[in-house]
Amino acid sequence: MTRPIRDLDVPLSQLQQDMRRLVAQQRAAASAERLQLLLAHPEAAAVPASAGEQAEQRHWLYDADDDATTPAFPYPTTQEA
Repeated sequence: MTRPIRDLDVPLSQLQQDMRRLVAQQRAAASAERLQLLLAHPEAAAVPASAGEQAEQRHWLYDADDDATTPAFPYPTTQEA
């Protein structure tokens, strides 16, 4: 005999709490893994970003206002593309 679906119902608040706990555990595990990597290979922390990563970081920091001090990401013009 199969169980009715209502027996499997879980309150939304319980699901939210479980998801928060899972995300917190995953973040802690990722942080611990990164720390172990840096402790084993301290030189990995001093590796400069690649040219592509630097370009992306400049793009994140770009201020589209007229008073922007960071240059815009160099998108190709229509003629260049």
